[in-house]
Amino acid sequence: MKKIFGFFGIIALLSGCGGLIKNENGSEHIVQLDAEPIGCTYLYKLESEVSVYDIDDARRYLENRIADQARPGNAYWITSQRTRPNEWVIFGPERAFVLTANVYDCPHPNNIRTARDGGPQTIGGMYGTY
Repeated sequence: MKKIFGFFGIIALLSGCGGLIKNENGSEHIVQLDAEPIGCTYLYKLESEVSVYDIDDARRYLENRIADQARPGNAYWITSQRTRPNEWVIFGPERAFVLTANVYDCPHPNNIRTARDGGPQTIGGMYGTY
């Protein structure tokens, strides 16, 4: 009986570790994009590495890092994401999330067109739009 309670206690403890990173400095207003945006200004590339249990916490950490920059931007597109094992970890996450993102300044962050949406309609091929 003690083993069962101990097992459920460990599960409750580990499930309570998700959602540890909170939004800071207005990072909740930064928009995550699913492709390269159209009509936005590229600012910089940012790589973040954090040891957390959940990918959502890793994204929130990245958003907080963007908000802390001198030119924070208001949208980002994750170009690369991977995990790296944490060696010699007894307590805590077994892996670190490494996210690489392009950060943009978009004039209308709530209405951003991306390359995945099809982008602008062009007629005339390589000679421009008509």
